[in-house]
Amino acid sequence: MSTGERSEARRQAVAVGPGVCHALGLMMLVLTEWVRADLKDATAFASHAYLKDMIEFAASLADTDWYKPAVDLYDTVSFGEPRAALWAAVFMALVVRLNRYGPEEPQRLLSWVAAAYCLLATLALLPYLAVPGAGALVLLALSGGLVNVATR
Repeated sequence: MSTGERSEARRQAVAVGPGVCHALGLMMLVLTEWVRADLKDATAFASHAYLKDMIEFAASLADTDWYKPAVDLYDTVSFGEPRAALWAAVFMALVVRLNRYGPEEPQRLLSWVAAAYCLLATLALLPYLAVPGAGALVLLALSGGLVNVATR
């Protein structure tokens, strides 16, 4: 394998790695914003069947050893503004992916920082996956497709 081929293979491996995390972050952003908008105009929270599923899922996750530290870390690194931080991370990921001609090293760093935050947000916001149920796979596919299109 030539040096150019190795460089291209390394670049593709890096593009795939954070891309999965970026797609997860985008999916969670869509879910959280949908729930926020849905509950904003709600007169009775009990009318939303998915809330019970979210609460049960969150309770089952609370029994694990890893979930509470993940949520605490998520709250800490988002400086008390998790919604704004998730928006920023997803936006930063998409901008870096759309800018193919930008400086490689800073963009790679920004991409990995956004990916790490998106992954942490996905872990902390797992109860939101109860909202769409099986539709989460469709939403993940759409998010992955958008991230892939932004990369090209």
